[in-house]
Amino acid sequence: MKNETIAALSTAPYKAAIGVIRVSGEEAQKIVGKIFSRDLNEVASSSVIHGNIVDGTETVDDVLLSVFRAPKSFTGEDVIEISCHGGVYNCSRILRLLIKNGARQAKNGEFTKRAFLNGKLDLLKAEAIIDLIDSETKAEARAAVSRMKGSLSDKINSVRGSLIDISAQLLAYVDYPDEDIVDTSPELLRENITNAYDQIEKLIKSYDSGRLIRDGVKTVIAGKPNVGKSMLMNRILGEDRCIVTSVAGTTRDVIEASAELGGVKLRLFDTAGVRDADDEVEKIGVEKTLGKINEAELILAVFDASDEAVFDDEELLAAINASNAKKIAVFNKTDLASADNITVENFDARVNISAKTGDGIEELEKAIASLFPMGSEGEESVMLSNVRQYECLIAAQSELTHALDNIGITPDALLSDIERAVEALGEMTGRTVSEEIIDNIFSRFCVGK
Repeated sequence: MKNETIAALSTAPYKAAIGVIRVSGEEAQKIVGKIFSRDLNEVASSSVIHGNIVDGTETVDDVLLSVFRAPKSFTGEDVIEISCHGGVYNCSRILRLLIKNGARQAKNGEFTKRAFLNGKLDLLKAEAIIDLIDSETKAEARAAVSRMKGSLSDKINSVRGSLIDISAQLLAYVDYPDEDIVDTSPELLRENITNAYDQIEKLIKSYDSGRLIRDGVKTVIAGKPNVGKSMLMNRILGEDRCIVTSVAGTTRDVIEASAELGGVKLRLFDTAGVRDADDEVEKIGVEKTLGKINEAELILAVFDASDEAVFDDEELLAAINASNAKKIAVFNKTDLASADNITVENFDARVNISAKTGDGIEELEKAIASLFPMGSEGEESVMLSNVRQYECLIAAQSELTHALDNIGITPDALLSDIERAVEALGEMTGRTVSEEIIDNIFSRFCVGK
């Protein structure tokens, strides 16, 4: 049974200069040909042709068609992309004409799913596509592009290939124990399995970096009331997101937002000032602040450079010191007083700023970038990007741990361990993955991708 030909709008369904409608399947040329003013039979693959979309004798739009013939297309099928004038009605009408003439509306991620099923890319590269679409920072985009180019796939395939070689050696020994086929000495097996284990371990350790690049560093802005926490939050965001007044205790609840600073994606939490509060609502806010400090990966501890009692809140300092987060001491209001004579301990960095004027924000960027390096320009970032990949590697590593323990016991047990590790790595790239997992991954894509 041949695949149905699918169609979908690949650009956003809003008023725009250009809209792109993608069509893929065995009958893509036939269906588009029914509503196009020119004959597509003579059009070469990977070429662009100009003409009109028509509905009977009526001209609907003046368009460009990009023609890609199987297997040299994104999906591996015949693909035609219609670049038309944007706008909700115009794009919708052309899409309806395609469906009327034999196509069906594509599901979420169905074009990329077909590319995977037709061997044009593996699951790691497919997930990199959605990571690129979802990226909000240069570091996210750079890491996603690296994975799209195959940096992670190549590593996994290399390790998997080495384990398949070990399996082949063991299988030959198990089937023909009396034949001198290959060297399966315990020493060589241990060396080869350990090498695979170490490569997997290195990738597992990259998960934290990949997670920070994708999700952002959980960053808590903490301090006593009226030290300028909300003003700093607004300065980082570049907008007046938080209410700023001279009244201590204005911020009663945690305010969350995301921003990029120093090339690092931050999940920012502006918190209530920590003090002994009489007001019941403010007390709840202080409790939430202390909870967020405990969960933080980065704490921007804001101090008032003009306040002589800058370090008089023992509860706040105790909470900050007890946290495992990276810590930056931020001395604010340097437009009013100098902080050069104030010393701090137990902080990873310190900066002097004026959230009001913006002075010192560049130094804050540098401090954050030094604590959370996200890789250099042009660097091929080989790292995991999601929990599914992490779990596959943990499973493979667990099997290799068993394999190392089973060396010298029985070749059959060792072979089973290696084969299960190979299967876990195959699930990571999509070689041995279930249909349910495949559907789950591609459901995250937008329609038209």
